[in-house]
Amino acid sequence: MVPVGQPQAPSHTPPPPPGQPPAPPPPPSDVGVQLVRLDGVEICGDEPWFADAGIRRRLRESVAEAHKEQKILVGPPADEVLRICPDDGRVLGAGAVLRLGGAHLGGYGESDIAYAYRQLSRALHPDKNPDLDKAQAAFHRLSEASEELRQGLQEQRNALKLIVGVMGGTATESMLERPQEALFAEASRLLCAVCGIVTEGEVPHAAQARAQMKFQRSSRMFYSCHMQTLMTEWFERTHLLDLYASVPIRTAYDCAPKCFRAQFLCLLNRAAMAEAKRFNDCVRGSWPKIMQTFPEMGLWRELRQAVHARVWDSSGEPPPKEPVQEAAPDAKRSRSRSRRRSRSRSRRRRDDKKRGRGNDEIDDGRRHRDDTDWYAKNPIGRRGKGPLAERERKRDFAWDARWTASDDDGQKPTKNEDAVEEAPPSRNPREVISAHPSGHRACKWARKWRSAMAAVLPSGLDEAVPLTDTEVRKLGLLLWKDVVSWVQRTDANRYLGLFRADHQNAKTFGWDGKEMPSRGLEPGRVPPEWSFVPVTDLFLLVGEGLVGITTEGIFADKTKGQGRRSLKECYKKREKDTEKAARA
Repeated sequence: MVPVGQPQAPSHTPPPPPGQPPAPPPPPSDVGVQLVRLDGVEICGDEPWFADAGIRRRLRESVAEAHKEQKILVGPPADEVLRICPDDGRVLGAGAVLRLGGAHLGGYGESDIAYAYRQLSRALHPDKNPDLDKAQAAFHRLSEASEELRQGLQEQRNALKLIVGVMGGTATESMLERPQEALFAEASRLLCAVCGIVTEGEVPHAAQARAQMKFQRSSRMFYSCHMQTLMTEWFERTHLLDLYASVPIRTAYDCAPKCFRAQFLCLLNRAAMAEAKRFNDCVRGSWPKIMQTFPEMGLWRELRQAVHARVWDSSGEPPPKEPVQEAAPDAKRSRSRSRRRSRSRSRRRRDDKKRGRGNDEIDDGRRHRDDTDWYAKNPIGRRGKGPLAERERKRDFAWDARWTASDDDGQKPTKNEDAVEEAPPSRNPREVISAHPSGHRACKWARKWRSAMAAVLPSGLDEAVPLTDTEVRKLGLLLWKDVVSWVQRTDANRYLGLFRADHQNAKTFGWDGKEMPSRGLEPGRVPPEWSFVPVTDLFLLVGEGLVGITTEGIFADKTKGQGRRSLKECYKKREKDTEKAARA
């Protein structure tokens, strides 16, 4: 019994009030795929370092360690005043005034700005340096620089939140503490997503469909990003593209290791080329500003143009031999076939007359002359594939489509079950390797590498392999060494400095301290010769018209079902060749 006057408890528990919508997923914490490291190069090809939690954590720890070990050095007041206020009238940047940023130290936060300002202000205060004329100006510039860096931090955090939010993620506190590393990583992630969705090179429809499914499932790589939303934000609006021409992105670029900077330049240039291809060689007005913000792109584009000109320069080679055409069938044989067909028709007519079936009306009320199946009269290769049968079939479909009821709602007639969907026309494999779809012929040097690409890569109609595939990276490294040996003999040799390793540590700046590995380099690795090898760009350059790239990976324009080979199988071993020659 429930006492009177007291509310009765409900028979079931009411549902909880609707709460706030779930927060976007945090950055991926999965450990990246272990790659086979190649000798002499730090990063070979487009590696998704921005999605590797181990690399990201190592970069953040290296920044904290660099600030802990390498304390700011303050020189004599006269030298510091002359450094901050040069006699030639130059205006030193805010980061240079406080000695913050750059590839050696990496990012910085409010605590780093406060420490640097405190150390320098003690030495440059005008009350302590009454004999220095520019002490007041240097102290004023120091205050302005610290305020500029604090304002820049806020702009970098806003840009980071915008990029991560577009891809369906959220920025964590560790990312916002020193935002330069995270901003550069997310900017690289966004470029990789755009290039993968737009696709590059020769991409069949089957590969595009697989790429869309791959992108939807790649939550670890691109958060919970929706493909259509990202394309709308990138191509129909300009706020994302304008970020790449802004100071925050450039500051984050300067704070990154050189290997990641080189990969970023290649991704940025390919994004511009993909937009030009998508809009008939037209790009938006933000791209010239981006080229001014990153003048290194001009050097890389000139090097690409030099390699591209070499690939399609076959002027000094003899013209290709024309394929031998098969002889036409004998006319006498054709006449005999026609006679046999006429005899068979005559026999069928005689048999029909004997059975009482002539050319008059038959069961269905239609006139039949030779056979009741019109489409069977014109077989070429397969049943119902003749030109006359195809034309009559289209006429029948068009005629049947006219007689639709009012409640059919304009429904199209169903496709004939016997009709076989024809596969898209494919080029000759030799022609794909030796020539561009537009008709230009590749030189002998390029044909050799294009043959190797066609052998190592799978068919785009079947599958794609990741850009981190070991065989692809090995072939790209061999191609890069061949290109470098040629470029070193030309005027484009200075462009190779974009990809040479440039390792900086404490001894580089004359600072005392323990020896530390370069930022971004794995512990225990020997400093390589090359910081980055643009494998993806080399495949697209040399394999133009042959190679295609999507979010799924890389592939070649090959026959469906044609397998791939390893790099060793593409080249003959010299020892076996000499043994065979000796036996002969």
